[in-house]
Amino acid sequence: MNKTFFYCAIWLLVLVCSSSTLTTLHAAELAFERCQIKLAAVERDAECASLLRPENPDQPNGRQIELFVAKFPSTAAKPADDAMTFIQGGPGGSSIDMAINYYPIIETILSKRDVIIIDQRGTGRSNELSCPESEIEDTFLAFDPVRAEAELNKCKAALSASDLRYYTTSIAVQDLEAMRIAAGYSQLTVYGVSYGTRVAQHYLRRYPETTRAVILDGVAHIGLNLAGGEIARQSQAALSGVSARCKLDTACEARFGDVLDKFTQLAERLKAQPVSVTIPDPTTAKPVTKTLTEQHLFGVIRMLPYATEGLALLPLLVDHAYQGDYTALAAQYLLIERSMTDGFAMGMQYSVMCAEDYPFVNESDHAGVEDTYMSDAIRKSVEVACKVWPQGTMDEDFRDPFESSVPVLILSGETDPITPPENGERAHTMLANSRHLVVPAHGHGVISRGCVPALARDFVVAANFEDFNPTCIERERAMPFFVDSTGPKP
Repeated sequence: MNKTFFYCAIWLLVLVCSSSTLTTLHAAELAFERCQIKLAAVERDAECASLLRPENPDQPNGRQIELFVAKFPSTAAKPADDAMTFIQGGPGGSSIDMAINYYPIIETILSKRDVIIIDQRGTGRSNELSCPESEIEDTFLAFDPVRAEAELNKCKAALSASDLRYYTTSIAVQDLEAMRIAAGYSQLTVYGVSYGTRVAQHYLRRYPETTRAVILDGVAHIGLNLAGGEIARQSQAALSGVSARCKLDTACEARFGDVLDKFTQLAERLKAQPVSVTIPDPTTAKPVTKTLTEQHLFGVIRMLPYATEGLALLPLLVDHAYQGDYTALAAQYLLIERSMTDGFAMGMQYSVMCAEDYPFVNESDHAGVEDTYMSDAIRKSVEVACKVWPQGTMDEDFRDPFESSVPVLILSGETDPITPPENGERAHTMLANSRHLVVPAHGHGVISRGCVPALARDFVVAANFEDFNPTCIERERAMPFFVDSTGPKP
């Protein structure tokens, strides 16, 4: 059964960047040295440097933090004087880690211009705000407010050398602009995914003259509240959509019946009586025991539809657990939990959410959450976190709509369970020179799917929509549902 969920293991690959001693310089003196960036058995040549920035921008002579920068030089004889950059989501993900997964896309960009990427402050190699000794990820996924408060206090104490107020989006875009200036580029083409679209939009707002073009992939639209009820509503819609699609699929309906009804019964059963499961660890194969509650189920079901492969597996996973075999559910939960531990700096995530989202929560944000399987667990989780975590700073206009004539390509996945196409449409309405593509049958983050890499390349080259032809996305089809561990029915 474990092999069915093998695709999720890619989340657990850790990028390691090695080089000889990197030169740490102020922005005006930034220099690069050759380095190798490694992901599993793959190494990519790059040029790396550290950008020294004040932790508190209002105290330029105060505590300094090192921000890690990686540059992939163009293969052109005479590259463009602008560059492209990539921004990861989360909040808390490493943009450089993401870039290695996206390297085939980056290679297509390098034929014309450099790609330069900074790990956002608090992530990756840029003074990462993570607490590997705590169990924050488990308390977040399987909502447990008492444990969460204790783990958050432990994490906060471990990060006491850093002022957690200064790891917000408003400051991050200043770092991004400092990187551009230090590296000597005239402009940046900015790609952002998920929360990274929030960063990309704020960079565009703050620095329109030095923004050449933007790609927003899985849009966190201006005003979206990550601490509100949107996650619960969209997660419920995604599950209901899977169940409805299964009913229309002869093989799926015959094998699984009503997926939503089975899920509801399973959740009630786990709430009444949690189940202890011992399985081979999905990464080490050593025996590990996990007690599963309905909240662990909710965490898995919320995350699976992010990728079309996970969506195809969802009815099978629910059915196995419904029948009393919790092996796949436990394994999937552990994979997700560890992907968060390895891939996201939860401290940075709380620094962002406690400044930019939680203070603006109101009752209207939570309309309808009582009718979702998650109910108000997200709000309660963030509420617990932000009572512990310091509230940082953000620009006064941060949540206000803005206008721009810069070309913006907006990408949405048709089945995205967290940033659905209506988010992209809101951004499209706001940004006058934009095109919004909804990629059929795909979920969260679509730049690597189907023909989208070629479309993104063409857009980056032209930085306009004059000859832009996206009709190739119409060929995308949903992955068939897995009816057993061997895959879809032939």
